[in-house]
Parts: sequence; structure tokens; C-alpha cells
Amino acid sequence: MGKELEGKTISPEVESKQALQIQYEVSIFDLYKHYFQVRLLVETNQKEIIFCLPNWTPGSYMIRDYATHLHKFDARNLLTQEPVHWEMVDLHRWKLTQLPPKFEITYIIYAFEDFTVRTNYLETEFGFINPPALFLYPEGKLDTKASIEFKVSDYFPNIYTSLPRDENNPHKFLSDHFDELFDSPFHLSKKNSTFFTAGTTKHELLIEGDVSFDFKTKLANDLQKITETQIQWMGESPNEYYLFVLNLSLPAYGGLEHKASSINYFNPELIHDEEEYKRLLELLSHEYFHLWNIKRIRPIALGPFDYQKPNLTRELWIAEGFTSFYDAYFLFQSGFLNLDEYLNKLQSDIFSLEDNEADFWMSLEESSFTAWTKYYKRNGNSHNITVSYYTKGGVLALCMNLFLLQESKEKKTIRHVFHKLNEVFVKEKQRGFTKQEFFDTVKEVTGVDLKMEFNDYLELPKPIPVDYYLDMIGIHRIQTDLVGETGFKTKDKNGNLFVQRIQHKSDSDSFDLMLDDEILAINGKRASISVLQKLEKNLRPGEKFHLILSRAGKIKEIMATASGYYKTRKFIISEDCSPEKKELREYFLRNII
Repeated sequence: MGKELEGKTISPEVESKQALQIQYEVSIFDLYKHYFQVRLLVETNQKEIIFCLPNWTPGSYMIRDYATHLHKFDARNLLTQEPVHWEMVDLHRWKLTQLPPKFEITYIIYAFEDFTVRTNYLETEFGFINPPALFLYPEGKLDTKASIEFKVSDYFPNIYTSLPRDENNPHKFLSDHFDELFDSPFHLSKKNSTFFTAGTTKHELLIEGDVSFDFKTKLANDLQKITETQIQWMGESPNEYYLFVLNLSLPAYGGLEHKASSINYFNPELIHDEEEYKRLLELLSHEYFHLWNIKRIRPIALGPFDYQKPNLTRELWIAEGFTSFYDAYFLFQSGFLNLDEYLNKLQSDIFSLEDNEADFWMSLEESSFTAWTKYYKRNGNSHNITVSYYTKGGVLALCMNLFLLQESKEKKTIRHVFHKLNEVFVKEKQRGFTKQEFFDTVKEVTGVDLKMEFNDYLELPKPIPVDYYLDMIGIHRIQTDLVGETGFKTKDKNGNLFVQRIQHKSDSDSFDLMLDDEILAINGKRASISVLQKLEKNLRPGEKFHLILSRAGKIKEIMATASGYYKTRKFIISEDCSPEKKELREYFLRNII
């Protein structure tokens, strides 16, 4: 029998669960060698616990094997300092037995593997901790509370995270469960932040890197406009506080969403270029929209998480694709993109899908389901056979919105669908939705059967007829100047040309060309950049050209045939269309759909 509490019996399992207390202490083992040290203090009445290090980070769908960077694991009785028996039971799990009531685990983590939003990083100017890559957790007990204390003030006076602070210790943070801890990265810095308010949410912006006060002010003001637009779109904000971390220390690009923060990396050399600055805003807009889409409104497979193996879903076209459509749309609605710039953004995504034959190899659902092994593990042929659920999902969101505008009597769009998904699945059912529940919600809100219209483009490797949907708002394609292309790209090594990329086209024959082939001659002339450029300039579709190659020390000759593409192609707004199409176009452009 368990203990009695207010007339109720507590089972041994519950009692055991309640008895587990965990505290972390994080320090710097060696700054110049890039090592963090973690001290894990445990109080328990259990005699055996398995501690695990996660294998991946939610939002970045690939097994990372973070345990590669964990070293010097040790466990000791906290009172006597006698060793506690432990053994590794696989590559990321440590089994501790014959446990005393209080014990400690210590280990160090190498934090200089790669400069990304999903890996730890430590250098003299800042430190970054991606919690799944640093903190061990007790197997089967993800709902355990934990405290995290940083002893790094000699190096970094400021710790930035979305976790609440201990009221008595500014370097100590509290987590209600491990899902919260693993979703709350830490940035250690010497820099100070700035604040702005949008809606009812207080936003903190930390910029790591050498930027001026004027740049910080400008970015904070611009982010305020973008976040206000998004909050207006959703009708509410779920957060009282949100943290933007923007690292401008090294040339890099990427972002990762979290429930109350986002981590963003961008090249500091590009921030004063107007077009690149807009690209930065688009990145920040994308990660902020995840505050709703994926962190709360989500496919059912994306939570709760199994941190040891993939959480597979076929619906990343919603989670990432819709976000990829709306990131630029919010910039347009906030005034950072004019109409021409916004159309250029849309057509850039559309044309990128048409520039290879991947649409005929992979469906959107397969792209999502296999992200772990195909999208995130790319090779020299990936661009030919792998569809991006970001890009095609964004194009799909555009087409779905246009179709809803035309078919819905009340001009309901994805925005109204998201309001309903938030109400039903986030607030009421407190879970994710299935694919069928998503389409059922669309039909309930709009009266339109989107599944019947679009399901083939989800389940089959089939291009979306974008021109058909853009015609609904009087936007048409113009393409002229059909010219030839070689079908490959090269890289220059000391004046010599090597094949770097081969582009497969469904309308052209393949020929014997391999990555890293050295091109020695083109149509009888010694190969050089200028000779190749001249060929590309004058080539016609279907024209044959002659190459002499060096491959693995052997000389080869091949005849290749040029494929075709339109040198000039763009989408334009047509004034020669029906009043109904013009009305829909104005609604699409002037309202937040």
C-alpha cells in the first residue's frame, strides 16, 4: 500500500515519481577548448534510473547523436563522494543502479562542433546552449520539474532564455517539465538587450554581434510592426513574453522556433544591404509565426515528443509550408515589401519548383515523412528528386487561399481556419490535429472541400497547376526567349573546371556526366570559364555540344544535348480580366487573409 494523504491512497508509482528532484549546475570547463560542464544533482527514493541525452531537436528533423560530444561521465554519492555504479546501455543512455538518496552526475560537453541553431557553441564572446544537446533527462519521467543554475558570470554576465528566473538568483531558472526545458534555449552573452511591446506581449531582442545602436533601434521597430501584424492576423497572442535572439557574429543563416522564443543566425556582412535586410526580416517573421503554427496549432504527430527516435508526420506542408507562405505575406502587409517585390517572392518559389523534375519524383506528404533521411541529409542528387515541403507547401498555401477566396461565400481563408483550429485543438482538446481533422475544419469554417481539390497534390508526385489558381485573381505568366542550357554547373579550381551540380530535366535526355568530372575541352576548345559562358550564351534548345572530360584519371568524350528554358519569365497583374477577378485580387492584396 502507498501512503495516505487527506484520505486518499498514493500508489508506490506516484510516490516514486514525486520523490525525484533534479537540479542542474552549468559551468565552463574550458572556454578556449569550448567545453561546458554539467553537474546534475538528484534526490530520489528510487534504486535505479536510466538517464538519456536526446538524439534530436524538435523543429530540426534529423537524428543528431548529441551524445557524440558528451565526455567524462561520472556519478557519485553526494554525501560520501563514493562512486555510484553505472554503465552505458546504448550510445545515449546511462543506467545507474544501487542509488543512494542523493547523488550527482557530472559530465562535459564539447560545444564547437558547428555554428547552428541546433548545436551548442562556446567561444570567448558568447555561449549558446541548445538544451536537448546538453541536458540528460531521466527516462520515462519527462514530466519532472528541474532547476538550472548557471555559474558563468566570470565570463558572461547575461543569460537570455524564455524560462522563468528564480526570484532570488538571476542566474537560476525553473522548468516545469523537460518538454519546456528542451524548448527553451540559453544564450550567454556580454551584450544587453532591448524591448518592445506588440499586442499584450513584451518582446525582448538580443543581438549578438557588433552592431550600432541605430541598427538595434531600427530592427526593434521593424519587428514591432511585423509582430503586431501577426497578432492581428491571429486575433490574440498566447505569450506574455517572447525572446528574439539574433546572432550576427559569424556568416550563417538559419532559425529555430520555440514556444516563447526563437534563435536566429544571419550573416553580419549583409545586414546593411537593403534586399538582404528584408531577407533577415523574412527569417524573423517565419520563426515568429511558428509561435502559433507548430508550437501550438500542430499536426498530431508533433507532440508529445520522443527524443530518442523520429516523430514522423506527413503534414509538414502545413507546419512549415503555410509558415513559408505567410512569412513574406506578413512583410507585404506590414509595408516592408511593395507589390512588385511580393510578386517576385511568389514567383521565385514557383520557378524553383519548376527548375527540376523533383515534382515528378516526390509527393508533398513523402517530402514531410522522409524529411529525416532525405531533406535533412542532402547529397549531390537531392535537388533533382527531393521536394521541399517549405517551398511547395508555401505555393500550396497560396493556391488554397486563392481557391477559398473564390469558392467561399464569405471569403473565408486559412486565417479563419487557424482561428478554429486554435479554439478546438489547442484550447479545448489540447492536442494536435489529424489530416482529416484539418480538412474537416476547413469545410466547417469555409464550406469548401479543400481535400477534394488538393489531395492529389499532397499524396502524388504531381505539380500544382499554379497558373490556374493565379488566374482566379487575374495574375498571368509571361515567358519569352526560349534558350538552351547545358544542364550542369561548374566550380573553378585554379583555373580548371569541375562539374559541381547536374540538373535533371524531364524534357531532356540524360548523358554521361558525373559530379567532379573535370571538363578539359568544350566543342574542341580548351575549357575555361569564358569558353563555357560563351557556350551558355549562344546555346539553343536541342543543340548538341561536345565535351572532353577527365574522370578518375581517364579521358572521356561525350556528346550532350541542350535542354530549354525561358530566359524571360514572370507573373504580371492583368487589367484585362473580369471585374470578379479584380475584386478578388484587391481582397487578396488589401486584406489580411
